[in-house]
Amino acid sequence: MIQKFLTQIYEYVTYFISPPSCLYCHADLSVRTAFCHSCMIQILPIVPFDFYIGKHTVMKVFAVSSYKDPLRSLILAKHHSNETAIHFLAHFMATSPVVQQLDFDVITFIPLHWTRYASRGFNQAQMIAQALAYTSGRPVIPFIKRCKKTQFQARLTLQQREHNVQNAFALDAQYSHQIVGKKILIVDDLFTTGSTMKAVCSLLLPCQPQKIEIFVGCRVINS
Repeated sequence: MIQKFLTQIYEYVTYFISPPSCLYCHADLSVRTAFCHSCMIQILPIVPFDFYIGKHTVMKVFAVSSYKDPLRSLILAKHHSNETAIHFLAHFMATSPVVQQLDFDVITFIPLHWTRYASRGFNQAQMIAQALAYTSGRPVIPFIKRCKKTQFQARLTLQQREHNVQNAFALDAQYSHQIVGKKILIVDDLFTTGSTMKAVCSLLLPCQPQKIEIFVGCRVINS
């Protein structure tokens, strides 16, 4: 009872100190959420994508939408260390209807190198994983660790991206026994060429998971 009362007081005070507004068009809102109705209806669903690791291994990539505004604006916020926007993105993904299509036992995420984590102050993929764990009741296990600092993938060609993430990740041995026979969901904010996902999946597959699926906020669609 007391906690509910304090929560209401907090929401009342923050409403007047920082009135809620759309994170994209900045229109005033009556409740604190990511987007106004006009921006929300611009976020269109897309079908899952078959992602091949080699010739015979395929996994589904699920995304909330394509890489377009207004959702793109939340993803780009990480470059400005805007943790609030990433919290909204994580909640948006965790409560998306897409989640109902996923079939998983455990969640893992794309790790950041410690230098980038220190600079940014958070890992957006980890925040998404934690939000999804909260809504789904499934655990988050950090199967993968990052052992090499890499360049930003967005600045590179496809060939450069694959070279950039080569030997950038390693399997965390203390968790490897929890992969066998499990349905694993890998989460991240953005899927572009798939070079990063391919590097991570190649580490998980030898441990014989039952299957791997991928869930991201946005997927780049080549026109």
